[in-house]
Amino acid sequence: MTPIAESWITLAIQVPLVGLFIAFSLMMIDKFLKSIQQLTAAFAASVEAVTKSFVESGDKRDAAWRDFFNQQREANNMAIQNMAVRFSDEIRALGKEVSELRGLHKQ
Repeated sequence: MTPIAESWITLAIQVPLVGLFIAFSLMMIDKFLKSIQQLTAAFAASVEAVTKSFVESGDKRDAAWRDFFNQQREANNMAIQNMAVRFSDEIRALGKEVSELRGLHKQ
C-alpha cells in the first residue's frame, strides 16, 4: 500500500472520531447551559422570596411602630388636656384667693 492510501485510511478513521467528539462536546455544552439556566432561575426565585419576606416583615414592623406612635400621641394629648384643665382650675382658685386677700387688705 502506498503512503498516500494509508494516510487516507487514517484520515477516514479520524474524521468520524473528531465528529463524534465535537457532537459529544456540543451536547455537554448544551446540558451545561440548561443546568446553568435552571440554577439561575432557582436562584432568582429564592432571592425574590427572601426579598418579599424581608419587605413584608419591614411593612409589619413599620405598621407596629405607627400604631405605637399613634397611641403615644393620643396618650400625650390626653395628658396635656388634663394638665391644661387642672392648671386652669388652679389659676382660677389662685385668682379667687388673691382677690379675697386684696379685699381683706383694703379694709
